[in-house]
Amino acid sequence: MQLEWRQKTALGSIFIYVIGTSFLIYLIFQGNITIPTWIALFWVIALFTTINAVSKSFLKDVNEQFYYLRSVATPIQIIFSKIIYNAFLIILLSLVVYAVMILFFNQNIENKLLFLFTILLGAFGFSNLFTLLSAITARTQNFVLLAILGFPIILPLLLLIVNMSELSNFAIQDKDIYMNLGAIALLDVITLILSVVLFPYIWRD
Repeated sequence: MQLEWRQKTALGSIFIYVIGTSFLIYLIFQGNITIPTWIALFWVIALFTTINAVSKSFLKDVNEQFYYLRSVATPIQIIFSKIIYNAFLIILLSLVVYAVMILFFNQNIENKLLFLFTILLGAFGFSNLFTLLSAITARTQNFVLLAILGFPIILPLLLLIVNMSELSNFAIQDKDIYMNLGAIALLDVITLILSVVLFPYIWRD
């Protein structure tokens, strides 16, 4: 956290991006949108905010700092610390997006607790995937890989999250909720295992 908070301008630019994008959408739609459109816009803003915030996690660790980190921590410790920090950052940014969207559009989800729980699970999934992709991008110095690998990998998780967000606005059976939440949680676990297995090879290369 100390390393990340040294770059306050980067975090400030992310918050400006969130507020500016939401206000631009407000001007375009004149504040009148339906709940499905609200959900779609929310996750579009949240996704691109996540990419901006997490995709550069390892860029500053590729030179002298890389050798320092290798001497003080194991690859597993490093990837877990990055994932946890990025997950909390994504949750914070998603809550900011949620508050700004409510402020501008006065639209709300019927089941707020379920929607917030969906944000929580989605944040950990995003963190798992984009932290690993950031490590691959930083080590290979090929920034095109982030877009090439990121979209097909994130798509199943994103579709489940959007579907769960739509279900949060309707009175549905509990089994449908449990099935969707279970599928999101399963993808989170799979992506976490993938990160833990692959990262040591990337880090030591």
